[in-house]
Amino acid sequence: MLQSTFAALVPRVALVALVAGCAGPSASINSGASGPVATAPAPASELAGTWRGSFGRVSADYYMDEADCIVQIKEDRTFTAACKPSKAGTNNLAKASTWSGTVVTSRNRVTLRTSQEAWVTLIRSGNTLYGVAEDPLVEGTIMMRFEREGSTG
Repeated sequence: MLQSTFAALVPRVALVALVAGCAGPSASINSGASGPVATAPAPASELAGTWRGSFGRVSADYYMDEADCIVQIKEDRTFTAACKPSKAGTNNLAKASTWSGTVVTSRNRVTLRTSQEAWVTLIRSGNTLYGVAEDPLVEGTIMMRFEREGSTG
């Protein structure tokens, strides 16, 4: 499944460097299934709330690509997100960014869509959203993981 990632949102919307400035307009998402798969889309109330997490490069070399992010999902299936570079290291390619859009679900997949057609699809397992994408800006694979605020994991 080929789609733009959060990172793609960053430079494009100057925000998502959920990969702040570290993702280009079309990153690919690896949507390998793991964990139980729901038979129906999750009701909006099950996703609504604040999700905190981060993204980071799978195999770092001289430069890091890491950011801390907050995604807020509302019951009307809209979302806002903000990322800022992590404080670890000085060679971090991530840039601060924000963006917004709509949430679409299918089974255990949660897709965050923006008006710029830059999307990221995450897998949901309980109170965790996670995914893997290729960041075209740094030509590296990044991991994204978010935990629902107030959950224990």
